[in-house]
Amino acid sequence: MPKRTFDMLVGTTSVRLLPENVKRKSYSIVNNGSTTIYLGANQAVTVDSGEPLLAGAMVADDTDDEDVWAISAAADQDVRVTEILKRE
Repeated sequence: MPKRTFDMLVGTTSVRLLPENVKRKSYSIVNNGSTTIYLGANQAVTVDSGEPLLAGAMVADDTDDEDVWAISAAADQDVRVTEILKRE
């Protein structure tokens, strides 16, 4: 399966970790930072509305092909993203 892995910095402004992709089979996100990040389905995600991902934690999904956005209450949180695509 084609796979791409990359690092991103998440801060106090929302950032798109993954764009919508109908070819996505699964993804995982690891919060390698020092504080909680918050995940959401669009750019309007906030620390109050997002789904928390604690420092050191991972989330994986094999059903979601929509956008994934993130934000944090602190700057420069290291996030590792892996996306696995369906074979064509």
